[in-house]
Amino acid sequence: KMCRLVLIVLVLAAMVQLCRAASKVDHHTVKMHTEFIKNKGDGDFTEWRKAWTMADSDNDDLIPVQEAPRIFKDHYNLVHMKDAGRGAAAEIHYMDDGAEFAKMVEDMKQWPGSKLMSYDEFLSALHEYVDIKHKERGALYDMAANIF
Repeated sequence: KMCRLVLIVLVLAAMVQLCRAASKVDHHTVKMHTEFIKNKGDGDFTEWRKAWTMADSDNDDLIPVQEAPRIFKDHYNLVHMKDAGRGAAAEIHYMDDGAEFAKMVEDMKQWPGSKLMSYDEFLSALHEYVDIKHKERGALYDMAANIF
């Protein structure tokens, strides 16, 4: 336990150094991204689909781009449901990621924040977003993958 705590502190210190000029990164963001990278490797996006369904409050299978933080939050909470002692994430934990995701899709796909995206569109855009962020934060994610 102590060794894991020391490793987490070291990763957090590295995150501060790596991300001073970049966007805000906390353990919720790192966990979301490292889980996505793992899911890409095994092709299993089941938890993302569940999070999508949870975030889709009107059950029309469409969610506005600007509401991506809700999907990220629900995914984090699904992944950590089994972890004793972990508190649930709130949407505020994902406001920066959600804003950056929305900005990326607006810039790359010309999707406004109000655009209703399907799950397939979201997942495709999330692949692009995580790839971009992995290029920015690759060393951090590689280190974090060994802890999370």
